[in-house]
Amino acid sequence: MGLYRREQTWWMSFIVPGRGQVRQSTRTENKKLAERIYGKMLIEIAEGKWFENQARRKTLKEMIERYKDEYTAHKTYNSKARDKSIFKQLYAFLGEDTLIQEVETLIGGYEQRRKAKCIKPATIVKELGLLKTIFNIARKQWKWKIQNPISEIEMPKVNNERVRYLSESENVSLFETLDKVSEKWLKPCVTIAIDTGLRLSNICNLLWSEVNLFSKTITISAEKMKNKESLGIPFTERACQTFRELQRVRAISDYIFHDNGKRIYPMKLQRAFKQALTLAKIDNFHFHDLRHCYCSYLRQRGVDLHTIASLVGHRDLRMTQRYAHLNVDNLREAVAKLEAITNLSQANEIKEVKVV
Repeated sequence: MGLYRREQTWWMSFIVPGRGQVRQSTRTENKKLAERIYGKMLIEIAEGKWFENQARRKTLKEMIERYKDEYTAHKTYNSKARDKSIFKQLYAFLGEDTLIQEVETLIGGYEQRRKAKCIKPATIVKELGLLKTIFNIARKQWKWKIQNPISEIEMPKVNNERVRYLSESENVSLFETLDKVSEKWLKPCVTIAIDTGLRLSNICNLLWSEVNLFSKTITISAEKMKNKESLGIPFTERACQTFRELQRVRAISDYIFHDNGKRIYPMKLQRAFKQALTLAKIDNFHFHDLRHCYCSYLRQRGVDLHTIASLVGHRDLRMTQRYAHLNVDNLREAVAKLEAITNLSQANEIKEVKVV
């Protein structure tokens, strides 16, 4: 127990209740300074503050690197890329060697810094949300005695109520273009996306085992869904015919959509789709908007919001509410009933006047 040297640096050895013997570097070659550090450490142990102070001495990089190894490493390709991008932004603002205890005083300016670079609120929420998740894991799973400074931050408000769908002419133009592009796998991807409302990741990861051509249904497990709830949806005859055509090369891959047996990743699909949109001269449109097409077309044909929510896997009906304005027939029927009552009331008033 006590101080000892390893090469030029002084190290300390001590007993921590519940942990046993611990060896740590004082990070100094000065013996007097090392003695003071060692003495302070013994006081922390005596006061029961050692675990808390040890966690607070850890750096942001230590915490993120552990999360990266234990969690990011097991995510999908897209999620890994997103995590790494967020880590880069956090390091750029906070610094890799920043102590965890210093994050609380620095993180308050993160939102404004990102907004100054014209970053959208939704992106900022994702970045702060990931850091919040990491802090929670450190507290609950790793038992680090730290607070979560992100919990008290008011997240920027996000408006995700974009509703962009293809007009009839745009739909025709897009599919004419898809018939001409060299990526023959692109048209089936787009067709299924429009006819099922599946997200980009679900399209790329769709397996033959999840498609039943007899009942014309797709069943996706909760683990693969964004809201962690399983999804079962029927599909159209056009989608069924598309699947049958793709079955001819089913033996090449377990994935429904592939490029000569090679899996199609989201970035590759988005890139090919963007090029097709350019050729079709369609502006302000993204692959995710095909999901909006599915919901919008259903709503325009009188399908109620609860049914649409079930078909696309919306847990909260507020997400589906953005399509409410696309069908006003029910509202017209309600107003027509009101008009009937009003007309009847007016007729009675006229009769009363005549009687008088």
